[in-house]
Amino acid sequence: MPSGLYIAAAGMNATLSQQDVIANNLANVSTVGFKQNRSVDLAFPTYLIARLQDQQVKTLDGTADLRTNIGLMGGGVATQAITTDFSQGSHLQTQNPLDLAINGSNFFTVMAPNGKTFLTRDGSFNLDANGRLVTKDGLPVMGHNGEIYIDGSQMAVDNEGNISVDSKPLDQLLIVKPLDMGQLTKVGHSLFEASAQAKIDKAPDDIQVQQGFLEQSNVNSMMEMVNMIDNYRSYELNSRIVSTYDHVMSEAASEIGTLKV
Repeated sequence: MPSGLYIAAAGMNATLSQQDVIANNLANVSTVGFKQNRSVDLAFPTYLIARLQDQQVKTLDGTADLRTNIGLMGGGVATQAITTDFSQGSHLQTQNPLDLAINGSNFFTVMAPNGKTFLTRDGSFNLDANGRLVTKDGLPVMGHNGEIYIDGSQMAVDNEGNISVDSKPLDQLLIVKPLDMGQLTKVGHSLFEASAQAKIDKAPDDIQVQQGFLEQSNVNSMMEMVNMIDNYRSYELNSRIVSTYDHVMSEAASEIGTLKV
């Protein structure tokens, strides 16, 4: 099989993976706190090509390859990983006192029913039937003293995440900072789970909370559309190469060796 056929096929597989990532980003362009993904491709080793007809020269310590080099030939690519871009999205003012946004690289902490903690940048919070501060999925938002219950008419949150209800101090939001973003795994569209080895700063000194604001998705829809077009053209080019190889091999199988009178 010609190596170029495998190289083109590998390129098609990589662009398909990239297309899935782009489609997911565009689908979440309006998702609060969403962090876009990126597909990282790994190149296979390249090969140095030389002319086969040239002679090799023998030396005392072995054979020295003195054939003229033609150049390098790539080995194709494969999708190595899907990474997350944690850059901050823009803040949209909603004037809803339950909406909170964070500046910087900090995260809110929420609790799952099984007791597992997750991190999120989605600050579109609500109150459940018991007055507990929860995410839009019903997960309780954690403070330094545990779950947060709002028993009053006016909730205020200052820049450091301190919560007061009807002018009375209540608790402080449990806002944390992962020291290595690579240790976070995306769960769904807006939650992140830290690995067991992840180092978490549970008392960062750069907390900046804005009440009445929401952090928007960091997806740039125009750039994603450009990436989608570029990705489609790459797929189309590789598919043409595969078609060309298929035609050449078909012709070779049917024509080479045919006795013509």
